[in-house]
Amino acid sequence: MSDLLLINLVLLCGACLQGLLGFGLGLFCAPLLFLIAPEYVPAPMILNALLLTFLISVTNREAIDTRLTAFAIVGGTIGVSAAGGLMWWLDTEHYPLLFGILIILAVLLSFLGVRPAINRRTNLIAGALSGFMGTTTSAGGAPMGLLYQDAEHSEIKANLSVFFLYINLFGICLLWLTGIAGQGDLLLFLQSVPALLLGWWMSWYLGKRINAYYVRYMILLVALCAGILSVLM
Repeated sequence: MSDLLLINLVLLCGACLQGLLGFGLGLFCAPLLFLIAPEYVPAPMILNALLLTFLISVTNREAIDTRLTAFAIVGGTIGVSAAGGLMWWLDTEHYPLLFGILIILAVLLSFLGVRPAINRRTNLIAGALSGFMGTTTSAGGAPMGLLYQDAEHSEIKANLSVFFLYINLFGICLLWLTGIAGQGDLLLFLQSVPALLLGWWMSWYLGKRINAYYVRYMILLVALCAGILSVLM
């Protein structure tokens, strides 16, 4: 199998996961692409996520609750900014381990029936954690996913996608302004678009055939994988 075919297969699967759950593209694709095509991480992957979160937000726009996602976005801004500042001044070597353990504990508590209410305060906190973790570990979807695990499927995808649309836009602008992202990253993104669109279409097709009961367990499984990945990093 050629590297290009393998890259597109990884992106297709990641896009399908993102379309089903509202998060998971970075968690699934980033570690694999870092091994087979490291030039795709981070800027092209952020552009990939930006496209998908835009498409998912538009197609699920009626389920968006701006009163709550606004607080998640504020939290995300705080989290990304705090992570950027700490990574500049302090050694963040142990942050992935700490957050990985916390995610695993949160998943276990969810299985035991402990689930936070979805309100402004929890959106602010989950948004901050997702922003911080996304910057330090590249696996920032778990806190927001865990918060919305019991919401309607369309609400999960809509509100998580709006949040990550902003986070991805914020992130790519920072990378572009600092010179980390450039024209080469844009070309890699354009090469990824067909696989992303096919994966997104597959998620739309599969989403109609997957019982909403199983969506929660898929979210918990993906979050658990994010926690384990953070611990092993």
